[in-house]
Amino acid sequence: MISYHLISAYMHALAARLGKLEKADAEEVVREIESHIHDVMDQAEARGEQLDVAVLLEGFGSPEALAAQYVAHIQKGAPPPAGFRVIQSVTLTVTRGLYYSMGAFGISIAIAFLLLALAKVVEPSSVGVWSVAGGNAIFITWSGSPHPQAQELLGYGLVPVALFAAAWCAELTRRVLRVLRRGLA
Repeated sequence: MISYHLISAYMHALAARLGKLEKADAEEVVREIESHIHDVMDQAEARGEQLDVAVLLEGFGSPEALAAQYVAHIQKGAPPPAGFRVIQSVTLTVTRGLYYSMGAFGISIAIAFLLLALAKVVEPSSVGVWSVAGGNAIFITWSGSPHPQAQELLGYGLVPVALFAAAWCAELTRRVLRVLRRGLA
C-alpha cells in the first residue's frame, strides 16, 4: 500500500523550505517533484511492483537539502539539483529501451526497402507497386499482381524510390539514435 501520508509530509516540508523563492517558482518546484514522484509510482504500478515510498523519497534527499539546491539553482544559477537516483535510474532504463527498439525498428524498415529495390532488379515481374479498383487501392507486393486487372504503377522506378526510402529511414534512425544516445550519457 502506498503511503500518501509520507509523500504529503515530504512535499509540505519541501514547500516550507522554499520560502526564499518567489511563490510561483516555489510552486513550480513542488509541482515538478510531485510529478517525478507520481511518474515513478505509475511506472512501478504498470510493472506490477510494490513501491517503497520511503526509499523513493530518500532518493531525493532531505527536503532541506533539496530545497537548498533549488534555491541556489534559481537564485544563483547553480546547476540544477542532481542525484535523484531513483528517477535517473528509471529514465535511463526507459531511454535504453527506446534507443534499442528505435534502432531495431528503423534499421529493419531501411533493410526492407533495400531488399524491395534489390528484388525489383532480380525479379521485375514479381515485385512492384500495383493499383487495383480504379486507383482506389495500392499494393506493394513481392509476389506479382494482387489482381488480374491490377496495373503496375512505378515499374523500374520502384528501385530508386525504394533506395531513397531506405537511405531516408537509415538517416532518420541515425539522427534519432544520436539524440537518444545523449540521454544515455
